[in-house]
Amino acid sequence: MAGNKLIIVGTHSTETRGGINAAILAYEQGFAQQNIEFIRVNSHSDLRSRLLTWLKAWFQILQLSLKYRSQAVFWFHCGPWFSLTRKWSFAIIARLFGCQTVAHMHSPTLHNYMAHQYGQYLLKLFFVPFDRVIALTPWWKAQLVLFSLNKPIDVCANPVAEEILSAAKLALVTPKVQCERKETIVILSMARLMAGKGVEHVIDAMVILPERYHLKIAGEGPLKHQLIKQVALLNLQNRVTFVGWVDNTLKHNLLQSVDIFCLPSRYDSFGVVFIEAMAFDLPIVACNWGPIADVVTPDVGLLVPYGEPQSIADTVEKFVETHEDYHLNGPKRVISSFSSSVCCKSVLKLFDLEDNKF
Repeated sequence: MAGNKLIIVGTHSTETRGGINAAILAYEQGFAQQNIEFIRVNSHSDLRSRLLTWLKAWFQILQLSLKYRSQAVFWFHCGPWFSLTRKWSFAIIARLFGCQTVAHMHSPTLHNYMAHQYGQYLLKLFFVPFDRVIALTPWWKAQLVLFSLNKPIDVCANPVAEEILSAAKLALVTPKVQCERKETIVILSMARLMAGKGVEHVIDAMVILPERYHLKIAGEGPLKHQLIKQVALLNLQNRVTFVGWVDNTLKHNLLQSVDIFCLPSRYDSFGVVFIEAMAFDLPIVACNWGPIADVVTPDVGLLVPYGEPQSIADTVEKFVETHEDYHLNGPKRVISSFSSSVCCKSVLKLFDLEDNKF
């Protein structure tokens, strides 16, 4: 109802890395643009003590629950197990004082928990203090329904930050050199370098692709040294470049400088990075798994089986031949479906907070 207090609980939007904090930051930008009042509670930071941040957030939520009670809408952005544990400890307090509680599920590990006997039990316990649940895509909602979650389940996509939306608008009016006219085709893989992201399979695909194809790998993570060794073993040092972690400015320059985005990952709950690639009018090679098919649709990219370098190579070459078929589809989709204003309006309608202006 109008007059309710929206309280966003999640990882610090500027002191953490990853998809959740990027989504929260985009939501905050959208609310600010629409003059929608909200209160922010940081449950985790990469730069501060986890325990102290947790305790500080717990007492902040206690104070807010006591102050606003049934007028408070707590919107919890949930990641893997440690994040779920933190949010559960917060939600219990909020529910004790009659506040509304919403769990927004972001982690790809949720699928593993639902498939495991003990994970199922713990998940059922986790959802007890929540009034409703938000899933990122229709596939995730279907999984929660199969899990027999007896709660209202809504679908809200993650928005992109304003600078990504601006890039999409710019792409619509900026001419782009087509792939077939280039001597060198540059592929980009950008992710945390960890198991399940499929970057090693993109490297294997480079052996199959002709010499004109080059690969840039952006990101850091536990598999980086292994991937560097793989490149050396395959004698691809002249065609594969590791650029490390990139901040927003470097990321935008990188996305503007490449021709194809390739991340055949099965460890993504949504994949904001795919939306970023769309904004820069890049055709996308992604993995045919779960929620990825909801995000990377046929108009903006193609899906391949996980762990099949030949399929990756074939799809990359197909993009060069049919690049014009995908031209500007990505930017248009970002503007229509993933802008902060569009996503914020969906959330405000869900929470019935459209009149909560400053």
